[in-house]
Amino acid sequence: MSTDALRPFERLARDWEARRRSPASRDAARALGHAEADIGRLAAADLGDLVDALAARSQASAGPWGERLDRDTAAAVFRAALRSAQVHPLVPRALLQALVPGLVGVGRRLDWGNGGEWPSQDAFTVDAIATAWEVLDEWRGQDRAYAVLDVLSAVRCRLRRRIVRHRSLHRSEHSVSADEGDAKEPRAPGPSDVEELARAIERERRLLDPADACVLYAHRVLGYSLSELSASSGHSRRYLAARRDRAAAALTA
Repeated sequence: MSTDALRPFERLARDWEARRRSPASRDAARALGHAEADIGRLAAADLGDLVDALAARSQASAGPWGERLDRDTAAAVFRAALRSAQVHPLVPRALLQALVPGLVGVGRRLDWGNGGEWPSQDAFTVDAIATAWEVLDEWRGQDRAYAVLDVLSAVRCRLRRRIVRHRSLHRSEHSVSADEGDAKEPRAPGPSDVEELARAIERERRLLDPADACVLYAHRVLGYSLSELSASSGHSRRYLAARRDRAAAALTA
């Protein structure tokens, strides 16, 4: 990752450092603990403790107060915090900070916006952070079985659509300029196979098992590998592959 992409995350970290041990952070952790048993059992002193555990990259991570979270527990805690994020205005900010490792992964998979509308990696990263904040704000209060994966997938999908749209417009403009004598409007390119699959999944989602549809969408449309999905969800690759294949079979039945 270049220093351009890193700078916005560094600014975000400095802002969080000023908030993580504040009285508001302690109040927010206490309110979350009262609202959600999974969080209450952790007895975190403040949101700083909670984020330290959620954002750790190891499979079993330890917060500074000594609590250890395995993947399933960390996923359940993030899900619970999103579900009750309305209890305090600082909770969404804490969830955003916990998502930073995942946002770095999104940036790498999208080549930091290369070929899109952004003039620099720095600008793309700022938009990735802003998009994650928008998703968290829209979804607070919702109960999502794969909350971390859902949020990151939504961020990646929204940014990818902007990249595709920008490239499509660029190709259209190039086509018009190359055709000197033709004043017709450029013909919009047809949907790709991936876009068709995305539409099919969205159309048939009500007929599919929601978890099966989620895995198929994340793997085939958003491009996450089964290994990445396994790391995010805590389920085995075999389990996820079975769900993906079941959804694919349902779409083609």
